[in-house]
Amino acid sequence: MDIDVVDLDHVAVRVSDLDTALEFYHDLLGMEIRDRQRYEQGEVPYVAVVAGGRHIHLVPTDEPIDVSSDHLCLLIRSSELETEAEIKALIDDLRAAGVTVEDGEPYKRYGAYGRDWAVYVRDPDGRRVELKLH
Repeated sequence: MDIDVVDLDHVAVRVSDLDTALEFYHDLLGMEIRDRQRYEQGEVPYVAVVAGGRHIHLVPTDEPIDVSSDHLCLLIRSSELETEAEIKALIDDLRAAGVTVEDGEPYKRYGAYGRDWAVYVRDPDGRRVELKLH
């Protein structure tokens, strides 16, 4: 078989409370919501939030969620986030909003686009979310 994987379409993550997940991904991080009406009409089992052209499908479940080793990396851009001090101010804002920020943050990490400032936070289900400056 001869194939090329050229990009990422979507990631699906299970969430224990859809509204709380949307408060984090949409209200706090500003990600656009898609497919809510289709979810409410029973057409799809998720509500999507959009990062660039990529989707994160938030799939509600009553089953226990094990997020111990998984993480999502979301690239962020801002004209106000260039220095370590500005990233630390973002961390203060996230903590003030009730978001768990891992100890020792921020840190410069490598990723698909090189080495940049990144902050590991936890979503409402405890899933690790890397917010990486790009």
